[in-house]
Amino acid sequence: MNAIQEVKDGNASSFNEIIRAHQQGIYRLCYRLAGNVEDAKDLTQEVFIKALKGIGSFRGESDIRTWLYRIAINTGSTWRKKNLNQPLSFEVTGELADSKTRDVLLQRKISEAVDSLPYKQRSVFVMHHYEGYKHDEIARLTDRSPGSVKANYFQAVQKLKGKLKDFAEYANE
Repeated sequence: MNAIQEVKDGNASSFNEIIRAHQQGIYRLCYRLAGNVEDAKDLTQEVFIKALKGIGSFRGESDIRTWLYRIAINTGSTWRKKNLNQPLSFEVTGELADSKTRDVLLQRKISEAVDSLPYKQRSVFVMHHYEGYKHDEIARLTDRSPGSVKANYFQAVQKLKGKLKDFAEYANE
């Protein structure tokens, strides 16, 4: 019996298997949507709480990962609307602090550029570029047409190219 069915049958402790299998991916997505560690942790926790409460409605028509990512995107969207007036600031982690200065500056610049994208473009860009989702998968997850997702991705890439153009020239010197 798999963990999903065990949870549906009342064994809530089996949900820990689902968390262990998907926590890192959900956290990465939440971090890229929220822009900081604390909010990403809160969003990740909220995603898994919603998933546990709603596991009875999971029909298994899609992969559990897809279902969890959809919850994460929706949770991130709701969070962003509540925090619309608060500017995002991507934190440089200790991992980056030990890197070469140019790499740190590049990472900061990329994070700031991604952060500045409108939410729909940012979520599509993050899911495609960082998480490896195809446009049709993102369309299903976000309840949008594939054309809309492709347009959001194209617009995001164009904006990022514009914002990073000067830095790319500096980095190549």
